[in-house]
Amino acid sequence: MRIIGLMSGTSLDGVDACLVDVHGAGERLRFQVRHAATLPFPDGLRAALDAQLRPETSAVDALAALDTRIAVAFADAAIACAHAAGLAISAVDLIASHGQTLWHAPAGDWPATLQLGRGATIAVHTGVTTISDFRPADVALGGQGAPLVPYADRLVFGGRGGRVAAQNLGGIGNVTVLAGADGPTLAFDTGPGNMVIDALTAQVSGGALTFDRDGRLAAEGRVDEALVAAWLADDAYLRVAPPKSTGRERYGAAFAERLATEASARGVSGNDLIATATAWTAATVADAYGRFVPGGLAGLEVLVSGGGAANPTLMRMLAERLAPAHVATTAAAGVDPDFKEALAFALLGYQALHGRPNVLPDATGASQAWVLGSITPGRNFVRAILAPTPPAPGSTETEQANPDSVGLDLLSPAESVDAMHEQDWAAVRAVGPAKPAIAALVAQAAAALRAGGRLFYVGAGTSGRLGVLDASECPPTFSVDPAMVRGIIAGGERALREAVEGAEDDAEAGRADLHACGARAGDVVVGISANGGAPYVRGALVAARGLGARTAIVTCNPLRPEAFEPDHVVLLPTGPELVAGSTRLKAGTATKLALNMISTLTMVALGKVHDNLMVDVRVSNRKLQLRAERLVTRLTGLEAAAAAALLARADGRVKVAAVMHHQGASMEEAEAMLAQSGGFLRPWLSIP
Repeated sequence: MRIIGLMSGTSLDGVDACLVDVHGAGERLRFQVRHAATLPFPDGLRAALDAQLRPETSAVDALAALDTRIAVAFADAAIACAHAAGLAISAVDLIASHGQTLWHAPAGDWPATLQLGRGATIAVHTGVTTISDFRPADVALGGQGAPLVPYADRLVFGGRGGRVAAQNLGGIGNVTVLAGADGPTLAFDTGPGNMVIDALTAQVSGGALTFDRDGRLAAEGRVDEALVAAWLADDAYLRVAPPKSTGRERYGAAFAERLATEASARGVSGNDLIATATAWTAATVADAYGRFVPGGLAGLEVLVSGGGAANPTLMRMLAERLAPAHVATTAAAGVDPDFKEALAFALLGYQALHGRPNVLPDATGASQAWVLGSITPGRNFVRAILAPTPPAPGSTETEQANPDSVGLDLLSPAESVDAMHEQDWAAVRAVGPAKPAIAALVAQAAAALRAGGRLFYVGAGTSGRLGVLDASECPPTFSVDPAMVRGIIAGGERALREAVEGAEDDAEAGRADLHACGARAGDVVVGISANGGAPYVRGALVAARGLGARTAIVTCNPLRPEAFEPDHVVLLPTGPELVAGSTRLKAGTATKLALNMISTLTMVALGKVHDNLMVDVRVSNRKLQLRAERLVTRLTGLEAAAAAALLARADGRVKVAAVMHHQGASMEEAEAMLAQSGGFLRPWLSIP
C-alpha cells in the first residue's frame, strides 16, 4: 500500500510529508520510503497559528478558518510529495495526517487535545482516503494522547538488538526506550525540544530568525551552568513519572519569556542565552534518562530525530551529557531524522486502516490498546481501499510467494491466526472489481434459464468442488430441477473426496464430460479455475462454444493473451496466498463468494425470491417445514396453525399458498397465476 504520512510539530515550521510503500501484517510489516520533503507553511499561516496558540488572542471564527487553511496546506504538501516522487496524487492509496496540535491538555476535569487540519478537507482536495485525529481516542481512554510515535519506533527500531532510545527533538522532546525486540517499551515526553530555543532565538534576533540554524548562535555563546541547574531544579514536569506528555501549554511563549527574564537578571543575554537554553534542553533529556530509563547509560544506543538532530551544538551537548551512551541520528538506522515522525504516522495509518491497535497503552497511560484515527473516504476509497490492484495480464499471482507471510512457520498460533485473518480480507476485496462482470453473467444466466437452458459449472480440484457445492444447493434452496444447475468436476465423484492427480490436465476429458451431461445451445457453461489455465476447464469451454452455449470463467489470475476468451471473465485478483500456491485459501474463498452471487442472484431474477425471502424453499425436513410455515404467516398474516394448514393444502409450496390466500384461489388456479407471471409472487399479493 502506498501511503503519505503528514506531520507538523510544535515547531510550526511547515508540513513534513513522507511517501512510503508498506506491506505486511501486524508488527511484521515492512516499508520502504520513496520520497520525503518539507513544505514550508504559506506566508501568514505561521503568524495566524501563533495568534491562536494564546487563549488571550484566540477567536473562534479565526480558529475555524485556520482549521481549513492548515488542511489545505497539508493537502498541498501531500500532492507536492507525490509529484516529487514522479507520481500523480491519484496513485497514492492513503494519507495519514497528524494535523497541527493547537492545544493539548489531557489532564483535568475535561481532558482534551486539539489538532487542526481536518481530514475531510484533505480527502476532498486530494481525492485520497485520509486518516486523521489520532490523539483524541487515546485521551478518551484516559491516556495522555502522546507520545504516539513509540508504536512505530518499536516497528522500525525494535529489531536492532540491545537497548535503543529513539529520542525525538521536535518542538517537544520525546523518547522511546526499547529493551530488545521482545523486551518492554518505555516512552514519554522528556520535556522541551526546540521550542524554547526557537522562541528565544526569535527574541534575541528581533524576529529576524525563527530558529538557530546549525546551532551557530549557541556555538558562539557561553553556557551558564548555574542557570541550567536552576532551571532544571525549578521545572516540576521533569520530576513527574511516566506516562506523561507535555506541549506548548507548558513550554510556549510565556515560559520562554520567563527564562529570558531570569537570565537577564543574571546578565545572560544574546548568544549566551541561546547557548544556555540549548544546554538546558540537552540537560532535560539527560535528566529524564537518569530518572526513568532503566539500566543506565552504558550500552544504550540513542538515535535522535527531529529538527534538533540538525543542530550540531545541541547534538554535541546531548552526547556530552548522555555519555557513555552512544548518540547518533536515526540516519544510522536508515531513517531520515527529519521525517521519522511523518513516517511514523504513515505506519500508524496503515495499521488503523487494517483495524489493528496502533498505540502502546503503557506509553500513553490509556486503559487499553485501541485503533486510533478517523477515516474519511476519498474518491479512491472503493478502488484502493476496498479493492486490490488488478494483476497484470498473463501473471499467475496466486502461485507467487507472499511477502506478507514470510516467516509464517516462526509465528505463534495467535500471530499466525492474525496473519491469516488479515489475508482473508483480500478475498472479500477481490470481488469488488468483478462486480460488473458478475452482473452481466447473472443477466445472461437468468435469460438462458428462463428460456429452458441450464447452468453448468466446470472445474478441477478445489474449484470443481466449489462448483458442485454451489450447484447442489440450488434444488433445496430454490426448488429447481437438479438438472437446471449442474456441477462437473475433473475426475468425477471420486474427486469430491480425494485428489485425482492429473485430472485437471486432461482437456479432452473436459470436453467429453460436458458432452456426457448433454450440454447444448442455449446453456451457460461457467469454467472455474483459480489460475485461469486448467486444461480440463479450457477443454470444456471450447466444447461449449462449439455447441453454441454461452461461456464464462471465474479465475483469480488474468487470462494469458493466447488463452481461450470466454464471453464473460470474472477476475478475482486475490494475489499470492498465505501459503504459496494453496488456492484453496483466498482464491477459494473469493470464488465461493462469486458463485454465491451468480447462483443466488440468477434465482432472484427468476422469481425464486420474494423481497428477501426464500419463498421457493423445498420442504424436505422439519427445519425447512417450520421455515416455510413462518414464511406463509409473514406473507398472509395468518396465525401459525392456519398458515400450516394452508401450506399443507398448497402441497408445501409457499408461493402457491400465498397466492391462494390473497386471490381466494384454488391450488390449481394459484399455480396458473404464478405461471402467468413467470414465477414472480409480487403481482398476486394484496400487500406490498
